[in-house]
Amino acid sequence: MNNNLQSELNKIEIPEGLSKRSELGVQRAKSEMISKTKKRMLLAAPAIAAAIALSVVGAALLFENTPVNPEVQNISTSYAFDVTDQKQLVGWADNVFIGRVKEAKGTSNEDGFLETQFEVEVAENIKGELNGSITVNQQGGYEGNKLLLVENDQLLKEGESYLFVSRYNKKHGWHTIVPAYGDILIENEAQKDDIISIYKAAYEKEVPFE
Repeated sequence: MNNNLQSELNKIEIPEGLSKRSELGVQRAKSEMISKTKKRMLLAAPAIAAAIALSVVGAALLFENTPVNPEVQNISTSYAFDVTDQKQLVGWADNVFIGRVKEAKGTSNEDGFLETQFEVEVAENIKGELNGSITVNQQGGYEGNKLLLVENDQLLKEGESYLFVSRYNKKHGWHTIVPAYGDILIENEAQKDDIISIYKAAYEKEVPFE
C-alpha cells in the first residue's frame, strides 16, 4: 500500500453512532453465540445422562436377573507355576490384599472368554500399595442360563471380604485374580489374621515369576 493511499484512509472518520452500533453488534453476536452454546449443552445433557443411566441399569439388570438354577459349566485351566505354593503365587502377583466386594460392575468377553468385574474396597495391603475402590476381574460369569466357573471358583459375593492375589491389567485398568487360589473368602477375624500372617511370610520369601 503506497503512502498517499494510506494517508487518505487515515482521514476517514467513523461516525460515533456507527461505531457504537458496531460495538453493539459484536456484543449481540457474542450473546447469541453463548445462548446457542447453552441450548446445545442443555440438549446434549439428557442424552449423556441417558447413556450413563443405561450403563448403570444394564449392569444392575445383568446381576439382579440371574437365573435361579443356572446350568453350571466348570472349566479347567492350566497354570504357568505351582499355584499351591504361596511363595510362587505371591511372586507372580502385583498385589496381594484384603478387600470387600461392593458390587458387580459388568462382564467382558473381549479376549474370547467370559470375565466378570467387581468394585472392591481395599482394606489392607500385603503386597503393593492399593487404596480406595478398585476393579477386580474374575474369570467366569453368567452367560444366558449358564454359569461359567473356572476351576469351580465361585463368583465373588457382594458384601463379603476376601484375600485377593492379583495382577494388574494396564489395558483395562483392572486387577485380575488367580482362579480358585486368588480369592480366599474371609469368614471371621481369626481366619483373617491367620491368612494375613501366612501371606506376609510368603511375601518375605516370594519366588518371582519369570
